[in-house]
Amino acid sequence: MPLMNTSLYNYILENSASISERWFSLKEGENGSIYSSTVSPYVKELLEKQHTFTIQTVMSAFLDDQQIFASNLSKWAIEVAQSRVDLGTPTHEVLQALSITRQIIWEHIEQYIKEHGDIPTEVILNWITIFQQAFDTLNNKFASLYHEFTIKQLNEQQKIILALSNPIIPLIANTGVLPLVGDIDSSRSKSIIEEVPERCLKEKINHLYIDLSGLSTFDAKTLDELIKLIHVLALIGIDTTISGMSPEMAKLAGVSSSNLSKVNTYSSLRQAFSKGKIKLIQE
Repeated sequence: MPLMNTSLYNYILENSASISERWFSLKEGENGSIYSSTVSPYVKELLEKQHTFTIQTVMSAFLDDQQIFASNLSKWAIEVAQSRVDLGTPTHEVLQALSITRQIIWEHIEQYIKEHGDIPTEVILNWITIFQQAFDTLNNKFASLYHEFTIKQLNEQQKIILALSNPIIPLIANTGVLPLVGDIDSSRSKSIIEEVPERCLKEKINHLYIDLSGLSTFDAKTLDELIKLIHVLALIGIDTTISGMSPEMAKLAGVSSSNLSKVNTYSSLRQAFSKGKIKLIQE
């Protein structure tokens, strides 16, 4: 049986060009999809290369050495899943394309069986099992890595968004401004505590102006997070000044158990700069 399996493997690989050609003629996709007929030459070349490797990976399951299939599977899944995430291809389009590949390869296996009429039934049944299991494994491995890479991409994008929402603007030497804008939810407050001190150290900032004028809401929880940030910065030797403190914010700070008495606070960033003798615009 191993010799027959190897013979089938070689037969399918020898016909991989015609399998891919038929696959391209049958695949479907909406406009903008990588499976549409209007894809760029780069994407088409990528698909051709990956489809050839898909055929090789599936058929390597027929070889006696299963380490070859395992190795191909791992490489294939990483390459295809990552590229589909990068290209923004929906999972269902990939699985549909794999389904078409499954159909075409099996048609060629049937053709091989017809050309070799003396193949025992038990061998054919075994081929069916190997083929179905190989594709099921391919689908499952792809779906798993696609999910993993998508989560990783979303996390990286979230970090970028949080970094942009908490920008530290360097001013004169060792001085910077952190303008807080919008709402501060639990996720953002966590990123502020984790990232702002590190970025201050990276920028060699020893005095940070925290401007609150862009906040859409300011409640007791926001105040607590602000105090926590100031405390963390103080522990690493960074002084802070608060600007943009409205009367409502001041009232809340006054009745809160949180202590801002040791921090200089101002109603505007201009006032804070003036008191700090920071002159940015020639008047």
